Formats: sequence, structure tokens, C-alpha cells
Amino acid sequence: MHRAREKDTDRDVLRRHIGPPQDFGADLTAHLAHGSHVLADMDASGVLRLNLPHRLDEVPLPGPDADADIQIPDDVVRHPVTTDRPVLPPAVGTAAKIAQFLQLHDHDPEITSRIRVRPHDGRLIPWTDFCYGPQHDSYARLFSRLRTTPVLTHPIAVVGTVESVSRDSNYSPFAQLAVDVPSQAGRFQVTIRSGFASLMEPLTVGIHVLAVGGWEIFAPGSTPALRLWADAHWQLAFWQDDEAGTATPPSCPAPVKSQEQALDRWRKPTPRTNRPTAPRAQAPTQPPEPPHEPTAPPAPAPKPAPSPTPEAPEADPAEPAANEAPHPHRGFLPWLRRRRHRT
Repeated sequence: MHRAREKDTDRDVLRRHIGPPQDFGADLTAHLAHGSHVLADMDASGVLRLNLPHRLDEVPLPGPDADADIQIPDDVVRHPVTTDRPVLPPAVGTAAKIAQFLQLHDHDPEITSRIRVRPHDGRLIPWTDFCYGPQHDSYARLFSRLRTTPVLTHPIAVVGTVESVSRDSNYSPFAQLAVDVPSQAGRFQVTIRSGFASLMEPLTVGIHVLAVGGWEIFAPGSTPALRLWADAHWQLAFWQDDEAGTATPPSCPAPVKSQEQALDRWRKPTPRTNRPTAPRAQAPTQPPEPPHEPTAPPAPAPKPAPSPTPEAPEADPAEPAANEAPHPHRGFLPWLRRRRHRT
């Protein structure tokens, strides 16, 4: 498809300066090395190596003489870079250039086999184990790989062309790179999603895109999806074919604004954390009372004996008391005699 659009035009930068597929070694290295911060090099056997940094969005600091031994062809057209446009990180930008080059040559297997990728502190892996697509069988390999190994040790890139842009039930847009892709586990689709609308705006139908990050299998319904959830602008490198049939330089969406990030944090529910809480005050527990057994009523306590009262002296029956009144039957004279006798 792309061979038919290869024209002898000054705007076809890759075709003019990289050369034919069988002789792309030094020229391709020079083209990719410019702006790659020494992430791309060519070994003695003619294998192009892309060395990924620890973080794909970081910019390695090259030495002062890093580009001294790179021979740039005289007919290479230099493109000025301004700070007004978002700039891709060197690792993602170089991967996008390689994807453009392979797209230009219809993903020729011989050329693809001469490209390797070295993840951070890892071994060299084939380009096809790092970047998948746009063929359906390549998407199916990644789908099967993620089914057996959901978490990979290195980032994954997927390249393709946006076939359609749809919206979900929440009216959030998502781009589809492929639909109804066959595999041994069933059919699936390849989608790109994001919580930020600004990242999805450039992905219109017909745009070529290289999406890098943590790809996963998302199966909300009957048809599973090979999905990337983009959180940063540098994860999406896109380009298009102009009127002359040539590819434009890879670009990326504008960085996410702080307002969008704040809104996204507000929409996401705050995860619950196990915070230590003071123990609640509990009533003191009392041991259970033993079962009541029928017992005899206790004997009543003995009453204290009454204290003895002093006895009054017995009065002489013959002598009445001093204040004794005269008895009405004894008469007054006997009483008077007894009275005189006492005194």
C-alpha cells in the first residue's frame, strides 16, 4: 500500500535520506541518531539497536562528544524544533521513526529482523516483541502473550491506524485501531482510551499512531479488548499522510493541564485506607453468675438479750410510802399515826 505512494519528491524525507531497504544501515543510523540522545546505534553486524531508558519519558544527557563520530549526509534536511509544540521524549520519538520506516517499507520481514530493542538493564529482544501491529496476527500474538503473562517486565508499543472513534456509556471517546481481530481465544478489538479528552482529540480516523505503555486485556462485555489507558501525552505518537502521500513528522498531544488532572482526581473515588482508630470504650465485663441452686433460708439471727433493769427496793408492807395518800377504808386516824411515827 505504501510502496504505491513512494514518489521522488523533496518532502519524502525518509525515502530520500535513508535509502533503499537493502542499504539502510549507516543512513538510517544517522537519521535516527539525530535527536535520539544516543539511544539508537548500529552494531558491527548491521543490527540497529534501540536502547530504552529506565523511564520512557526521561531525556538522557549525552556526553559532549556524543555526536562527534556521527556522519550526517550532506543532503539531509535539518528541521528546526521549537518549544511551542509538544516534543516527544527521545525514546518514544525514535521508536516512532522506526515505525515510520517500517511502514514505508511495508514492514518487510528482512528489515524488521535487523532491528532490536534493549529494555532498561535487560537483554536484546526483537522489535516484534516490543512493538506489535499493524497486522492482525501481530495483535493476536500480543493478546495471547498477555493472557498468559498479564504483567510484562518492559513497556509495550502498538502501532496502527485509527479505524473509528466511538464513545462509551459515559460519553468518553475511545479510538479503535482494529475490530473483530481473530485469535485462538476468540475475537477481540484494539482500543486506546484515556481519562483526559485532550489526549484523545488528535486521534481521528486515518491517523497513524504508536501507543506505548502498559497494554492490558479488558473484558467488560462479550468482546474483550486489547487496551491502553493513556495518562500522559508522550504515550501517544501520531502522524498522518499528507497530500503528496508522505508521512509527517511524529508528534504528540499537548500535555495534560493541571485543571484536567484535578478534575480526574476528583472523579476517582478515594481508596479507603486502614487508619488506626482508638479502641472504643467497652463496659467492664463481669464473670457470669453461677446458676442459682435452691438453698434453705438462712436461720434468723438471735435477738440480743434485754439489758437488766435495776430493781426497785421492796417497800415495807406495814409502812406505806411517804407520799401515800390516806386509804379511804382504813380511816384518817391510822394514817395520821403512821405519819407522825415516820417524822
